[in-house]
Amino acid sequence: MKKMASKCAAVLCAMAVMVPSAAAVVPANFAGFNTANAIVASAAPSSITSDQYVAVGEQYSFTVTLGSLYLGSYKESDFAYQWYYSDDQAYNSNNDLSWTKINGATTKTVTDTMTQAKNLRHYKVVITNTKTGQVHDTDWYPMRTVTCNKVTTKLGTPKVEVDNGKTYVSIPVYGSGFYNQYLTGYDFGLKLDSSIFDEVYFDDAIGLSGLDNFVKDENLYKVVNFSTNPVKVGSNGLIGTFVLGVKSGANANGAKVNLAEVDLTASGGDLVGVINYGVKENVTATITTSTTSKYPVVTNVEYSEKYHQFKCTWTPVANAQNYGIAIYLAGKWRIQTQSIPGTTTSYTSPKNLKAGKTYKMVVAAKVNGKWDTSNLNSRAVTITIK
Repeated sequence: MKKMASKCAAVLCAMAVMVPSAAAVVPANFAGFNTANAIVASAAPSSITSDQYVAVGEQYSFTVTLGSLYLGSYKESDFAYQWYYSDDQAYNSNNDLSWTKINGATTKTVTDTMTQAKNLRHYKVVITNTKTGQVHDTDWYPMRTVTCNKVTTKLGTPKVEVDNGKTYVSIPVYGSGFYNQYLTGYDFGLKLDSSIFDEVYFDDAIGLSGLDNFVKDENLYKVVNFSTNPVKVGSNGLIGTFVLGVKSGANANGAKVNLAEVDLTASGGDLVGVINYGVKENVTATITTSTTSKYPVVTNVEYSEKYHQFKCTWTPVANAQNYGIAIYLAGKWRIQTQSIPGTTTSYTSPKNLKAGKTYKMVVAAKVNGKWDTSNLNSRAVTITIK
């Protein structure tokens, strides 16, 4: 959690004053071609301005729109069109593709139906000014690519950890179905409850970097990471891990988080065209603090300034017979109590401890007649009497 502490110092309310919207700062390779001279790709039921995912059996179309720079003083009727396609997935020695004329495709729009054989098919249009003979194709109008590649995303099992008295929940994100395991960029939104979590960070696992922002009024954490060239997603499909900090006094047990607004893209490098993956989502995770660790995990520490004492609460351990509390004093762990019932998950210290005194404390569980005292130092939390 040290990385979390250093890179995620901003709380959610502070993050709201960062980038206004991830969409407003999406890098060019995510944004699609959208200028005065643009091929506009459309797929029912709505129009989009980028390469596109289309499910097998669905219809798709590409429409070219002549911008004012191209039209000039001419009318649209002064231009002729011819569409071509290519199934090449590598450029030839001329840094081009082998293009096949589509018979009858001589209007502003070309339409087809997706099949598995058309996966990663590219389209271009050759436009001729019939008055001047001037011809343009991909020098002015980018080619477009369609894909039927669908990626399934899911959230892994949440893991609870405690670092210096603060509870963090780590939730991995996995994907499967990538083309040759390639991924160049992703756009995630994580819905979470800001009354429970006050820190959030996405720890990328594949070497991408980018932007993040929290939209407070929507309880939505946005992360947009990207690279100039595609990277390989590992065989386990791990893309990265969300790390959430739990507010002091909040109980994360039973809280739900939802992955939303997922966009996955592959382009650049040896890839021909832009792959806008379809997304099949399995995106809800429920945090269950009672089953995330074989150790008792301290989730909250409360202090009484009036009585100079503290109360700590921890997650239960399955089949615990008793819990014990130990304090690190004079270079040794010293037992304070071993008689806390297995059904109790809190401890209140004696009154009138010394204000300002800092202690290192650990909770241990007795299971099957044995106390688990392994990794005490890494499990310990620090408390300061008030």
